[in-house]
Amino acid sequence: MKYYKEKEYSKRTPIRQSKAFKGKLVGSKGNIPDDAVECLALSVIGNNVLASINGEFPARYVDCSVSGKVISPNGDSTLVAVGDNVKVIIENFTDSKLKGRILSVEQRYSKLSRKVAGKGKGEHVIASNFDNLIILVSTYQPTYSKRFIDRLIIASEIGGVKPCIVVNKIDLVEDMEFFKDDLQIYRQMDIPLFFVSANDNVGLETLMEFLTDKISLFFGPSGVGKSTIVNQLLGESIQQIREISERTNKGQHTTSFVKMLSLPFGGKIIDSPGVREFAMWDVDKLNLAMHYHDFDEYYLQCKYLPCSHIHEPDCAVIQALEGGLISPERYESYMNIYNTLES
Repeated sequence: MKYYKEKEYSKRTPIRQSKAFKGKLVGSKGNIPDDAVECLALSVIGNNVLASINGEFPARYVDCSVSGKVISPNGDSTLVAVGDNVKVIIENFTDSKLKGRILSVEQRYSKLSRKVAGKGKGEHVIASNFDNLIILVSTYQPTYSKRFIDRLIIASEIGGVKPCIVVNKIDLVEDMEFFKDDLQIYRQMDIPLFFVSANDNVGLETLMEFLTDKISLFFGPSGVGKSTIVNQLLGESIQQIREISERTNKGQHTTSFVKMLSLPFGGKIIDSPGVREFAMWDVDKLNLAMHYHDFDEYYLQCKYLPCSHIHEPDCAVIQALEGGLISPERYESYMNIYNTLES
């Protein structure tokens, strides 16, 4: 099953960003000075962006603000997200630190998005330009939610990234076969599945092999042990967390904002705060079934189109369910999410 989707980004008229980037005029065209440097956004807090200059080792950090007018092909989504490639004009040195201003943001080839918080309907891009979405859950305190996992699998497909599920705290349960059987449906969908114990350092070596030379976003609920796993993976590179934290978010916990970190064995991870829920972006009741590939060979055969696959007569999906061709568990997942979506 192929999860990567290239999306066509249409050109839009200039718009103004809301909230953190309110007052920024965004357009798809403009002139960039020849002395602008290409950088990678490592953390974004409000209108402040910490970036590293591309191609330099060791990395040189640039503390950036965002210009009043920004060139971006990314429409009306988040103006700058961790993982974005940006062009920066270096303005001065202050206390031996580079200061700069972001002039443009490049098109994103992948992303994880959700609806903006509150009553807004805009797109909040959590991170961009990464390869794998690591859906981090646990066996106990908190026990994983398949509805949460399924939402993120759909979001990964929309964003053009490959999902992977990491189940932590296997040291706290006696019957691991239950969990392996319960999550077997995801193996059948060709989604990598890892069972680990961060406290006992079990299963992390295999996870490291998977992460090597890739960029991976770690995302999951609060309390699943993400920080412990990240610390184990980083090893001696833990100092990098402190440095980025000090420069961008003084006085707050190191996991309270999204940040990109380099792995000592090759590759990068994007560390993100724990979440309680995940409101999907660009999904509604009409297109949800298209992300349940168990339904692919059936839903176009329904008598009435569009079909909700819930109550219509002669629904080919329901007939396939009743005939044992679709997993009841997957269909229940579909209904659970369907009932939370707007029309």
